Amino acid sequence: MTVVLSLGFGATLLATLFLVQHNLLRDLRFDGPGGRPNLVFIDIQADQREGVVAAIREAGLTPSAPVPIIPMRIRMVKGKPVRYSPADTLEMGQEDSTRSDSTSIRGWAVRREYRSTWRDTMVSSEKLVQGKWWAGPGSASDAADVSLELEVARELGVTLGDTVVWDVQGALVPSVVRSIREVDWARFEPNFFAVFRSGPLDKAPQTLVTLTRVNDVAARASLQRAVAEKYPNVTSIDIATIQVAFERIIARVALAIRFMAVFSLATGAIVLVGAIATTRFQRIREGVLLRTLGATRGQVLRVVFSEYFALGVLSSLMAVVLASVATWAITKWIFESSFALPIPALSLLAASVVALTLLVGFWNSLEVVNRTPLEVLRND
Repeated sequence: MTVVLSLGFGATLLATLFLVQHNLLRDLRFDGPGGRPNLVFIDIQADQREGVVAAIREAGLTPSAPVPIIPMRIRMVKGKPVRYSPADTLEMGQEDSTRSDSTSIRGWAVRREYRSTWRDTMVSSEKLVQGKWWAGPGSASDAADVSLELEVARELGVTLGDTVVWDVQGALVPSVVRSIREVDWARFEPNFFAVFRSGPLDKAPQTLVTLTRVNDVAARASLQRAVAEKYPNVTSIDIATIQVAFERIIARVALAIRFMAVFSLATGAIVLVGAIATTRFQRIREGVLLRTLGATRGQVLRVVFSEYFALGVLSSLMAVVLASVATWAITKWIFESSFALPIPALSLLAASVVALTLLVGFWNSLEVVNRTPLEVLRND
């Protein structure tokens, strides 16, 4: 039991560290053919749209459809005005600025400036939680249909059918909540707290964002330089570089933990050696007894193999199960992300623990098969 606990504890630390890193970086991967976009162009003006898309196509790349971005703030929720802070006025007329605090809405969801968009289709990083998605564009004369992100809807206290009034650069735009979405913010894609139905906001002041994928680092830099020379106001973001920096930070933090895990695994191997040395004479007598009863050298080796193989399997099984449970809890409750189990990597770790147990076990058990029965009996 001591051997299983010692080896299993070290292997559990290693497996937990690996699984946490794997799940944190899984949604940030941009390597390999056919991956997600790794280069973003933002602040594109409407009259620059075709030029930026053409520059990307000239580089032999495929840009994503430009996404409009409209800055706005919330002014009223369910007929109640919002208050950004106790010292702020609503700047919506004397009648609104004199309302009591009991009728105003507060919180981070009304303090922030939103970068919203309009479209008639959902994207892969979204999942509909409540309501239905609209089919086709709406009328510019009606209240705008809007889909809110789940956490924003909770903070605002709104549900399907509630009204929200937006300030779009001085123009008040009423909207009705038609659906609520859950958004995977770990995906580097154009995600939004508020998505409007096309029609009412099509003519609003807006900028555009487009994405593309460039596998070669030099080609990415060349495309960024070409776009910047033609359109100095357009900002490009190399997401692949951000990912490398993010991974570097995680690797540095994980280095100390990995050292402690390897140290614990080495301690387990030492405990295994000590446990074998403590029972050395007993094991020799057992081997002699088996050989006296007619067991061959190969049969004794198979007994030793079975014993240490069982110890290794128990240790690795304990490590994989505990590490999987711990990582699932961390990703679900701390990082609020999805959990994935890399079976090949865990299988390799389990096989390594079993191999280490067998190696140490056989190395310390050579005397069991090398001593002759007569030699042992004479020493008794």
